[in-house]
Amino acid sequence: MSTYTNVADGDASIGVQVGVLHGNAYVYQTAPTATPAEKLQVAVHYLQGGSPREAERRLSALVFEDRVSSAEIAYHWSLSVLSGRSLTSLSSADMHQLEQAFGMADLYPTGRWWRCVGVIRMLFNALLTVGPENQQALGQALQAYSTLPETDRQDIERHLSQTLSGVAQDHIEQLNAEHVRRARMAGDRAVRVPKFFEPDPVEPVAKVARAAPAESTWLPLAGGGLLLLLGAVTLVQAAAARSVLAAVTVFVLLAAGGWAVVRHGLDRAFLRSRLAAKDAELRSGTRAAFIGPGGDSLRAGFADAVASIIDTAFASQQPREQQLRDSFWRDTAGLRTALQGDLIDLYGIRGTRPEQVRYLAAHHCEGIAGRWRAGTLDDFRREYRPSATPPAFLAGVAALGAAVALVLLSMTAMTFCALVVAAPMLFFGARFAHQGGLALYGERRRLALDATEFEQRHRDERAAYDRWVAWLSDRPTDVEMGYWLALDLAYWKRGVMGDYRLSNRDLLTHLTLTEAAPNARRARDVGGPFRHSAYTVLLFLLTEGGVRQVQAKLDFAGGGFSGERRTTFRYDAIGSVQVTEVGLRMGDQKLVTRQAFQLALVNGHSIRVLLDDFSDESIDYLRENPDHLARLASDAAGVTSALHILEAVAADGRDWIALEQQRMHRRLPRQQPMPSPVTYPQIPR
Repeated sequence: MSTYTNVADGDASIGVQVGVLHGNAYVYQTAPTATPAEKLQVAVHYLQGGSPREAERRLSALVFEDRVSSAEIAYHWSLSVLSGRSLTSLSSADMHQLEQAFGMADLYPTGRWWRCVGVIRMLFNALLTVGPENQQALGQALQAYSTLPETDRQDIERHLSQTLSGVAQDHIEQLNAEHVRRARMAGDRAVRVPKFFEPDPVEPVAKVARAAPAESTWLPLAGGGLLLLLGAVTLVQAAAARSVLAAVTVFVLLAAGGWAVVRHGLDRAFLRSRLAAKDAELRSGTRAAFIGPGGDSLRAGFADAVASIIDTAFASQQPREQQLRDSFWRDTAGLRTALQGDLIDLYGIRGTRPEQVRYLAAHHCEGIAGRWRAGTLDDFRREYRPSATPPAFLAGVAALGAAVALVLLSMTAMTFCALVVAAPMLFFGARFAHQGGLALYGERRRLALDATEFEQRHRDERAAYDRWVAWLSDRPTDVEMGYWLALDLAYWKRGVMGDYRLSNRDLLTHLTLTEAAPNARRARDVGGPFRHSAYTVLLFLLTEGGVRQVQAKLDFAGGGFSGERRTTFRYDAIGSVQVTEVGLRMGDQKLVTRQAFQLALVNGHSIRVLLDDFSDESIDYLRENPDHLARLASDAAGVTSALHILEAVAADGRDWIALEQQRMHRRLPRQQPMPSPVTYPQIPR
């Protein structure tokens, strides 16, 4: 029997795995003013992506609510009704929808879609035909099927694999075997699949140099300059008491010497401060001041995630020689800290997910590692190291000394008093003026150098962003991912049956379930199911004698299956089938975030399949319904198709086979007058 149970969110057996959300909303989303053609395209995407129940719902709405029809709608509608269902699991409502789809196709008796619907109809009728007429009807249906184009044949086989059985399935699989083998790795799959799991990168944000407060530079400069001026005037007046020529000479020497000392002294002082700042960045990660994007709300876990991304990026660039690795990590420690701080400050409060800045971490890591290997991490020490004392600076000092000497030589009682008054003014004035002048001059140069450095950094980041976007330009669509997965499962099923020496005529039916493999990456488009970089795949082959169950791991990029494990058990060994839900109930509403499918055997062994959870930040709840996402997860994992059959097997045991045949007979005979199809306006093309 099947039971549905709510379990606590803290159940350790159901892990939470962060995924990537792509912005490709056009694949599965339509605007409120979408045309019927756009709605049809979305429904087809769901069908080809492996979500037939959602496609069936949308196609039914297109027919009965929008009142449109076409042979193309009839084709996809009939596929969505039959996809993932056996003949006995078709309800009366399903049969009625099939009749409507077949009747709709009769309104457009030409073209590709009409021929495909005709083949589906012939196959369906042949499967429901008993007696001598069965072989004749089946032969005619298979002959018509073989005349279809290869892509249409594969499409029909993929969606009718549960419906077809026996000779028909063997014939169709044999006919399409070569196409499956080629198509499953076509489209440069091995290169493109990893790109699906990369997030849309965030555009780089430019750093803007931040200036120091004006009062911190102008106030000491103005005060010191005023004291220097007063001191210089005092000395000139004292010299003027002796002679006008002495006063003029002292003034010229003070002005020329002061300008030379200030000009070259400030430059040397700035170089020393710049060298110290760069050295602090290299050693401890102290960064130059810049203006951030604003805001003060850092996303939870963003800092830790960025730190992990940076460590991973640097680990990929570390030297192969073990003896050099300690030096590499030690020499780049400060730059790693600075990079982490930049990424957090620039992107952590902008709603950015950590994965979106991975390309920036890789870009900067590659540059830092390249400079480390070239030995240029400390090039700034040679660039900003002050050179030998320039002659102009020495000449300025000599001019100031000459001015003082001239005043002393012309000393009188009045000159001595003026010197006593001017000396402290000149000393403190020079000190304050030097402090303010250095801050003002150095700040102007720092802003210019930082602006140039930040601009170059942003250009490099923009180039890295453009390269990353170009690399992702051929990222596969969700429809392609679903198509490749379906081909993989068909290919593997055929191989397993060959190992067991079984043909489809030996099977009552087969079931395929998938779940994310441990540590697999995952990603999805808005409105679609999660796709995984690796799957754990379970195949159930139901025969007259019992159930053969095979489990393997699928590496999705390479399409390889590994680690097969096989189990065989009788029908009466199945104890129960249950679906466990993880969610939250609030009043009359229930939010299901994850489900677990479990098949329990009477010997205590259980087979469990965990469906994708939708409880992390990769879900856009403003555009998506959680219940809809839970249904997609169940559909994509194959649970929707398997649940009906396994429930019947668990309830009836070995008698399930006889009861299944009785259900089949109750559907016969099907040959009866077709209901008159409702005439709808043709969908605009």
